[in-house]
Amino acid sequence: MTDLVDQTARSAAPARRLRLPRRLGAWLALGYVLLAVVVTVLIPFLPVQDPDAQELTNTLGPLSADHWLGTDDLGRDLFSRLMWAVHTSLLAALTAVAVAVLIGLPLGLLAGYVGGWADAVLSRLADVVLTVPALILLLAAQTALDTGIQGQMVVLGVIFAPRILRVVRTQTLQVAAAPFVSAGRMSGCSHTRIVGRYLLPGVRAQLAVQASYLLGLSLVVEAGISFLGIGVRPPGSSLGTLLIGASSMLSTEPRVVLIPAVVLTLLILSLNVLGDQLTEERKK
Repeated sequence: MTDLVDQTARSAAPARRLRLPRRLGAWLALGYVLLAVVVTVLIPFLPVQDPDAQELTNTLGPLSADHWLGTDDLGRDLFSRLMWAVHTSLLAALTAVAVAVLIGLPLGLLAGYVGGWADAVLSRLADVVLTVPALILLLAAQTALDTGIQGQMVVLGVIFAPRILRVVRTQTLQVAAAPFVSAGRMSGCSHTRIVGRYLLPGVRAQLAVQASYLLGLSLVVEAGISFLGIGVRPPGSSLGTLLIGASSMLSTEPRVVLIPAVVLTLLILSLNVLGDQLTEERKK
């Protein structure tokens, strides 16, 4: 009986297969994001210069064979610092989104599937968290715990979790009302089987869309708090610290500011483009 229900679910549920993007812009966005991921994973093993090594006789040096993007005001290699900045910022953003999904996904499934008091309590808790400004919570966590950037991204993930919870809850309510889920209950399927075989496939597409947008937002937050001096601390480099460190040189040496700014902007834009692509595919 359960096999028959599974076949009915597969035929009734719309296909959610991952499709390759059709637009050039989506391909470019995907390639840029994959490049950033490759840099994040491989930068500890690549033969790049020490990002903290100073060459005070070559400050604000031009582009050369030794320094592909030149040097900053302390003579540090900009290319190396940029690669490590992408590593730090993207890893921080992934941490925030991972925490948000780990918290929001099971709670959203619980709220949408069980309903009743569980749904009411979780929904009200989500509303409470969403009413508190994220910056205040991040400042409070940094002041009280002095957690560093990864600790702050964990806090940011907790702040983002209600968004995941709401999206998953809404999708779960829609899928749980489908006839094949009712048939699964009547056939004696366990709650674990219903959640794993029927509900999760129904929410994963919207979850992927939300995660892509939250990745871009996490990059903005990381850059913002690092720019304010409460994120990554010198001599560490992130896209935010590169911007604050070079902001005073915008008029004299714009290259030092514009390069990390363009890298950050393109990464956020690419994530948003991929999110839009996923949304379009989901509507088909």
